[in-house]
Amino acid sequence: MLTSTLVNGLAAARVDESFVEPKPASSFWTRQDGQMCIQNFRPEGDLYLPPHTYSEYTIVVCLEGELSKAQLGQKQVIGHGETIVGNHGVEHTSGYWSRNGKRCEAVVLSVDRRVLQTLATEFKLPASDETSSPAFMGKVGECALYECGCAIARELRLGLPGHKLVIETLATRLLVEAMRAWPRSAIEKIPADLSPRLPRRDFVRAHEFMRWCRKDKFRLQHLCQHLGSSEERLNRLFLASTRQTPASFYNRLLLDRACDLLGDPQYSVKEIGYQLGFKTCSHFIAAFRREFEATPQEFRKRGDSAKLVLQFC
Repeated sequence: MLTSTLVNGLAAARVDESFVEPKPASSFWTRQDGQMCIQNFRPEGDLYLPPHTYSEYTIVVCLEGELSKAQLGQKQVIGHGETIVGNHGVEHTSGYWSRNGKRCEAVVLSVDRRVLQTLATEFKLPASDETSSPAFMGKVGECALYECGCAIARELRLGLPGHKLVIETLATRLLVEAMRAWPRSAIEKIPADLSPRLPRRDFVRAHEFMRWCRKDKFRLQHLCQHLGSSEERLNRLFLASTRQTPASFYNRLLLDRACDLLGDPQYSVKEIGYQLGFKTCSHFIAAFRREFEATPQEFRKRGDSAKLVLQFC
């Protein structure tokens, strides 16, 4: 009994020293009317975002590393200087990967579909109404988009006087350059889905909060405070965006992090459970088995191939 208590105490002490909550990977600017939002995203390491849907369009410019996005039955992979669009009302999965020794970095402009409606005639876009929306497929490599993205990231990083006005100007230019550059043959007409969903900015901030929050510290009310949202609103819109409640989505993220840690042989299963905030090792093992139909020990024996299967299942 004494030995068990001592081992648990040593494991907890070791874990507490190694667990450091990082700074948010994203910084944001949002226009006063909320119809345009900029995100500069630089995750600490490779990152996969599970299926999610949002109400805005997104123009995603890769500044470093590599990005992937799957939507409407197609997968696009872009690298340095290339741009893709995430479409309104469409389920996505996306990945952010470091390449050539450089961390991934992206600038993402989220645009309300009503903004695109005002541009439809001038840019000869398919009509956007209550029944249909334009969908932007493929990717482009346009210098003007990359230059805008770099300038926006710099303004967000430096925060000089007047930077918000500069970012608003650059965001508008980014939108215009994307509409100019996109091949008309790669713009399709799809059924419109106007169902209310969690705004992309809230989804990203919720994901970052969940990803680094220990299980013993995670509370829905804390997440709501972080987002400035009521619990009723968050539950309703999060479910519409991900088909999961915030709690079930968090539990999956937590166990995905367990998969990453199980790849490091220096940590025992018990240490990993404590690091993630499980009260007991048996609680951790039971939760892992429920999610993946394998114990942490079995997963560790299978190695990287098991991680790949579990990540995308």
